[in-house]
Amino acid sequence: MEIILVLMIAFIITIALLASRFIDNSNPYPFSKKSSIYSSTERSFFQMLETAVGNEYKIMSRVRLTDIIEPKGAATSKNRRAALIKANVKTVDFVLCDKKTLAITGVVDLVNNGSKNGHRAKADWFVNGALEAAGVPHIRIKIKTGYKPADIRNCILFKLGKIKSQKPSVPVIRGTMGDSPLAHLKRSGLRTAAAA
Repeated sequence: MEIILVLMIAFIITIALLASRFIDNSNPYPFSKKSSIYSSTERSFFQMLETAVGNEYKIMSRVRLTDIIEPKGAATSKNRRAALIKANVKTVDFVLCDKKTLAITGVVDLVNNGSKNGHRAKADWFVNGALEAAGVPHIRIKIKTGYKPADIRNCILFKLGKIKSQKPSVPVIRGTMGDSPLAHLKRSGLRTAAAA
């Protein structure tokens, strides 16, 4: 009888040890490496962006909004806290920086109207308004095939005020001022903190 009891205990311990190897909930780092940092669309656009403006600008990707802008010193602590909470979870696709000083020159976001799972199918009014209030040009480019680096370059340089005219084939879908939250406030006659 004792041998049967010892064998059952040994069997249960063996089963428990085998099960613990397959079910490990104690791992605090349940991660695996992704195959690539970019999707195929992001990679293609990044390479085209490098070709288009890589000689003039350093291109940073997937940057948090709070790495680009900060609340104004005149803001109340409650407003600063609320703005930082919203801004901390926002990212932009690409940031253009001066090659020598790394000063922020502009932001480029991809827009995918063809898919709900794509890049910002709808404008993010918080990001648009925050960048506009901080004086950072925000360039939104629609994802589609057939762009040439010259099209992307002309679009970016036009939005940055580096060239005066824009060809009709330039891929920008929205301006930084025309459809922005601050422009809507200005048209309605409301004053903003930035305008005061």
